[in-house]
Amino acid sequence: MKATLSGRLPAGDGDGLSTLGEALVNSPERIHVAVMLVDCVKLVRRVDSGEQYATMRVRRVEVIGDADDRRRLQMMLTREFERRTGQAVLPFELEEDIRLAFEEMDLHDDGDPQ
Repeated sequence: MKATLSGRLPAGDGDGLSTLGEALVNSPERIHVAVMLVDCVKLVRRVDSGEQYATMRVRRVEVIGDADDRRRLQMMLTREFERRTGQAVLPFELEEDIRLAFEEMDLHDDGDPQ
C-alpha cells in the first residue's frame, strides 16, 4: 500500500512549523528537525489494479530546537531507519542529511532558533 502526505498543515496551535518563517528566509539551505503526528484522512482504491493509497493528514507538528532533544531524536531516527530497512549502515545521502539537520544550532536566550 502506498501513502502520500496531504499538503495541508493543521490549523491553530497544531502548526509548530509557523515558528520557522524567519529561519527559513535567513537560511533556506538549512535542514530543520520536526516531529509530526499523522493519521489517515483519505483512502483511495484503484478499481482496475486493486492498489490502495492512503493520504496522511498532519495532526500536529513541532520544530525541535532543544539540543538534548535533538540528540535523542537523531539516535531514534537512525535506529528506526535501520529497523525499517535492515541496513546497519546509513546511505551516504541520509547520513549527510542527518548530520546537517542535527548540527548544533545557535539559540536565542529564549531557546528559539535564530
